[in-house]
Amino acid sequence: MFDTVIRGGTIVDGTGGGTFAADIAIADGKIVEIGKVDGQARRSIDADGAVVTPGFIDIHTHYDGQLIWDNELEPSFSNGTTTAIAGNCGVGFAPAKEELRKPLIELMEGVEDIPGIVLDEGLDWKWNSFPDYLERVAQKDYTMDVAVHLPHAPVRVFVMGERALNHEPATPEDIEAMKQHVRASMAAGAIGVSGSRILEHKSSTGEHVPGTFAEEAEMLGLASAMGESGRGVFQVVPLGAGGDSAGTPASWEERIGEHRRIERIAEASGRPVTYLLHSYDHAPEEYAKLIAESERACARGLDIVPQVAARGLGLLLGLDALNPFLAKPSYKEIAHLARSERAMAMRDPGRRQRILTETGDGADPALERRIANFCGALGNYFVLDSDLDYEPDESRRLDVIAARTGRTMEEVVYDTITEGDGLCKIVKFVMNYTNGGLDSAYEMLRSPATVSGLGDGGAHLQLICDSAMTTFHLSFWCRDRQRGPKIPVETMVHKLTGKPAGLYGLSDRGTIAVGKRADLNIIDFDNIGNQMPEMYFDLPKGGGRMLQYGRGYLATLVAGTFTRENDQSTGAHPGRLVRSMT
Repeated sequence: MFDTVIRGGTIVDGTGGGTFAADIAIADGKIVEIGKVDGQARRSIDADGAVVTPGFIDIHTHYDGQLIWDNELEPSFSNGTTTAIAGNCGVGFAPAKEELRKPLIELMEGVEDIPGIVLDEGLDWKWNSFPDYLERVAQKDYTMDVAVHLPHAPVRVFVMGERALNHEPATPEDIEAMKQHVRASMAAGAIGVSGSRILEHKSSTGEHVPGTFAEEAEMLGLASAMGESGRGVFQVVPLGAGGDSAGTPASWEERIGEHRRIERIAEASGRPVTYLLHSYDHAPEEYAKLIAESERACARGLDIVPQVAARGLGLLLGLDALNPFLAKPSYKEIAHLARSERAMAMRDPGRRQRILTETGDGADPALERRIANFCGALGNYFVLDSDLDYEPDESRRLDVIAARTGRTMEEVVYDTITEGDGLCKIVKFVMNYTNGGLDSAYEMLRSPATVSGLGDGGAHLQLICDSAMTTFHLSFWCRDRQRGPKIPVETMVHKLTGKPAGLYGLSDRGTIAVGKRADLNIIDFDNIGNQMPEMYFDLPKGGGRMLQYGRGYLATLVAGTFTRENDQSTGAHPGRLVRSMT
């Protein structure tokens, strides 16, 4: 008697190999039989016409705080994720001394756009060391399994105090103390170590992340200590990924120099290193050169894996999110209304005229600075309406629409976000939209050298919702793309399952095979897709976050337990902390 049999599905097994039709039998949370299953089951699922994949592994999240107050973990949960990895980009909340908690909150608030008031309310700080933090996470259950990197910045602050915040060089004694934290954390089950050298990452007070300017001896010390465990992945945001803090693009010499540093980290650790890779308009061929460098390093015996995103990365503006009108007096008069009512009120011609001609009232200078920073250069934004076109041509760009319709770009924004019930957005693609399309993303995704990531779940809560990209891999790249070639479903599933499982040594999952965990998605491939991003105000202290739910998931299973059915939560929470395996 099996617990569950999934019958007649088209299996995409996560290896990158071809699809095949088979039944899958599950018992005690594991796959026990694949093929023609004749045995009886407590539950039998008819998957004829559906695609069955391993559960998706989201290797780049920032759920470090959310793990403490939430066990559902949207937006990953509704988009097929069954394992999520936090503690990326060198920022997090452990280890932490009581008197130095505030700088850690300010780092996460500035770098990952998680409001400090949310973190103040949501974190209970029932830990000191990183192993303590893992134990706190292990006390909870979740809709999916979770794992956590040890982030560099909290370790540096814990060891060096104010000297870390002032970016002073680490002494040999400091480095040895940091290495002891790494050793203890890896022994406790950290999935790896993360660091960041990107100058654009700053705290909410405008300070760079501790560790940004760390000397190589410090980085190699962390790497070697991780390597002593024989486990873990070193995740790094390279210097120069988007230019310097003034917006000046990095030179190729700087970028290749950073890749050489990544190679030395891989040598020092003897472990895999994954670094973030995007394409940029100012250097449209650079991503391909860096992939080639990584391939050459791997040919020399190193394990270096560029981590790439499936779509353009940037900013979303909307009626319930950031938009150019938030500081206008005539907008503030109706700001308390529900979104659909506010949209209707804003369509009144008189109010429209007033809002468009008013200036900010000066009551919130920080908000007006934020509007100026993110709502400028409107000609680089595209309309994102109900068809959710993530590869729009120039006809959907605001400046082109404005010229065609005889409106200003601000008027186009206004009319877009107040349409209907106010759900439509405008979007700016800062990365991966090279030469006005996603051809560079296509090349990065189809490269065998890369792994999919960069969903940033739990971060940039009011500006993006990129953890929905797991669904986008299949709906867009395998089915819907119009402006260029598609990618086979076997490749996309491998990028989301077998490849990240292999990178992180999660040998019990990632492929559909006898003996593996029954982490599975049953997918209505014709209907899989994303809903429109929408703001929900359900965080601690009523904080808002943008969620983009997935659809077309007939079922998601974690260790054989159904967590979702027909795009609805079952209420089950079988997920637990995963400690590093290999």
